[in-house]
Amino acid sequence: MIWRDFPVAIHRTARRKTMSIVIERDGSLAVQVPEAMSEERILEILNRKEYEIFQKRALWQEANREHVSRQFLSGQSFLYLGRNYTLSVVQGQKRHLIFKNGSFLLSADAKNPRGDFIRFYKRQAKAKIAERLEALRDRIAIRPKKIQIREMTTRWGSCTPSGNIYYNWRCVMMPLFVLDYLIVHELVHIEHPNHSREFWQRLSGILPDYNYAKDWLKKNGVRAEI
Repeated sequence: MIWRDFPVAIHRTARRKTMSIVIERDGSLAVQVPEAMSEERILEILNRKEYEIFQKRALWQEANREHVSRQFLSGQSFLYLGRNYTLSVVQGQKRHLIFKNGSFLLSADAKNPRGDFIRFYKRQAKAKIAERLEALRDRIAIRPKKIQIREMTTRWGSCTPSGNIYYNWRCVMMPLFVLDYLIVHELVHIEHPNHSREFWQRLSGILPDYNYAKDWLKKNGVRAEI
């Protein structure tokens, strides 16, 4: 659907009762709507929310001024758990990529360094999320049926109606307090599928300072790219 010359992705779900408007990580516009909502009704709501939408777009554009384009050369830095670590390209290393003593070591023979980094982040995300789930067990006992780490271009995570959770591998580039927020956010969606008042109340009961992580993510999430 097109609105004000913007393509709008429509995601329909039986779990929703109202429409939610989202500016995705890539700046695109998406709406999450009840299954039976007509396009005419969607357009009506978009028109009513026009000022709010363009305000959010302006904030997204401001945040994306911090976008980082990284090259796989010695001296380049890469994010891991909220800190920047320097890359060194080395000769004679059998493994394509190693994280050792606070540095990334990339073999000069690596043919697909971006793929090597993604595989590293996926492994670390799986391990670190499992570790944080255990650390958060006293605060939230909800457990998903399955957790998977995926390539997600516009979202940090998603929760299915059956209770499966998918996390973006980029989550592990974030500081621990932000990673905790992303983990708990999806766990709470198992109980509360929508971003309702009850959802945010439940989240704040687990992470009282979640707004700090949420704001940090809005301002700095764009840096989680390779």
